[in-house]
Amino acid sequence: MRTTQRNQLTQIARRWRTLAGALVMALFVSACDGERTDDDGTVFNTVLLPTDTLLNLACADAGIFLETCVLEDPENPFVTVPIPEFDPNNPDAISKFELIDNIPFGPEGAKARFYFWATALARRSSGENQYFTALALHELFDANSDPLIQEQALKAYRSVLENYFGSVVFFTCCTASSPDGTPVPFPVTLNELVADNLFRTDATGFVRLIPGDPILALSLIGEWGFTYRPATPPLFNDGLVFVNGG
Repeated sequence: MRTTQRNQLTQIARRWRTLAGALVMALFVSACDGERTDDDGTVFNTVLLPTDTLLNLACADAGIFLETCVLEDPENPFVTVPIPEFDPNNPDAISKFELIDNIPFGPEGAKARFYFWATALARRSSGENQYFTALALHELFDANSDPLIQEQALKAYRSVLENYFGSVVFFTCCTASSPDGTPVPFPVTLNELVADNLFRTDATGFVRLIPGDPILALSLIGEWGFTYRPATPPLFNDGLVFVNGG
């Protein structure tokens, strides 16, 4: 259940996908998918994606709950791009989880992933959008070691705990456990993922946002008003986060 970011996004994107070949970018004007350009970008159909890892935040709380300045950021390639949320009434419709697959995995796609999820968050406040915005910032810090991005990633993770404590994200796995052999979707609480991402390097594969002894992560989580009982090996699926009482 604990995977790198690539596996996290891939598992979630496949949650509701029934026919991979049926994926059509109907929300965008067709162009050469993944084509390189002279200005070191990647074409996301008609959208030119940045591939560098330098991020200039549009405002102090860009990518954080209730702040929408990213929608006015001239560097944001998704300002005019529809990012549809998953529709439980139409599970076969294209959603953000299919679209995100068009962004390259690895550091070259981290900046675009931040803009994608931050745009989705600015348009629709949800724990899912806040969590993946935090994860993209975490990935960017892993790539560029920028202390400002480090601080922003911590703010975004903290926002998940403070504003979306009970929210979940869905994963799929275990086809052998399914009566018909199809992937089984199951929810994981975002507060648990956040705490684990801060506590364990292997939770994300990225450098830890809080360097030094992992107990320092527990201390910071405590300062935020929460307590984390770390998950145990080998599955790391039993971690618990509590709201500190008075």
